Amino acid sequence: MIQIEHVYKTYEQEGRKVEAVKDANLHVQKGEIFGVIGYSGAGKSSLIRCINFLERPTSGSIRIKGVDLATLNDPALRAARRNIGMIFQNFNLLTSSTVYQNVAAPLQLAKAPKAQIDSKVMSLLELVGLKDKAQAYPSQLSGGQKQRVAIARALANDPEILLCDEATSALDPQTTDSILDLLLDINRKYNITIVLITHEMHVIKKICDRVAVMENGIIVEQGTVLDLFSNPQTATTKNFIKNVFDADLPPVLQSKFKEEQAPGHIIRVYFIGDSVTEPVIAELTERFSLKPSILYGNITQIKDTIFGGLLLKILGEPEAIHEGIAFLQSQGLKVEVLDYVK
Repeated sequence: MIQIEHVYKTYEQEGRKVEAVKDANLHVQKGEIFGVIGYSGAGKSSLIRCINFLERPTSGSIRIKGVDLATLNDPALRAARRNIGMIFQNFNLLTSSTVYQNVAAPLQLAKAPKAQIDSKVMSLLELVGLKDKAQAYPSQLSGGQKQRVAIARALANDPEILLCDEATSALDPQTTDSILDLLLDINRKYNITIVLITHEMHVIKKICDRVAVMENGIIVEQGTVLDLFSNPQTATTKNFIKNVFDADLPPVLQSKFKEEQAPGHIIRVYFIGDSVTEPVIAELTERFSLKPSILYGNITQIKDTIFGGLLLKILGEPEAIHEGIAFLQSQGLKVEVLDYVK
């Protein structure tokens, strides 16, 4: 659906060049929710604005359904953009227009018949739960309601792609969850491809299928959300994950265990899906005569999949520990040996 290949975006600022995006490569499949996460200044906003040519890439190509946007003339580009809805952090609503008029604006620009506009606007307001607010003004709405209006407006032309530029960062956590639930519902009902950027890992884990991590204009890592949680490769990714799922052993415990004399290992075990409910820790004691101690545990939900992690101290004979770890791996668990307790 979206192919981003070797995209660079360079700005001129006070006589010097600033590379906001450097050699970005992403392929977004139809119907998926793809997240781009990064800290402020990472280049994620520049990247998402290149997708619909709000920012024209300095070099590289953006293809939507196989069409290179750089090859389109202005009328053709405007037509292509109608297939790409966009919502913003600050809503970008027309303050002097009613909710109805804000949602109707794209249809009026497209010169749709009045009856069609009325039907479409009211169905969209019903979708986002604001049918009773049609004649209200933005100043009379909460932040979450304003974003729902912005979502309805972005859907007015029946786009196949929806771009979300920090769409929840101005909202409180409860409202953020309600907006994310709405986006997920829209994705599932209409198979709309969603690309969103954020600096919140909670947003990524709640609704995204895949994610790219940006740092200093570079995509440093990408993959499924589960892959990144279970096997982060960069310090930036690890820091984001710690915000919602921290399974590191506190330094004071590390020092304590290094002083112990009993042979054993400290291991990190990740559980995914149905494996969360399996009694594998009990099996270590019964089958291998090991003594596992749970040092830390965490469990979360990544979109529709349960993901859990445990830090274990396992005491026992070296051969039995080796067999116990092999058993855990045979059950589909990811095991990482962190330290050896002498």
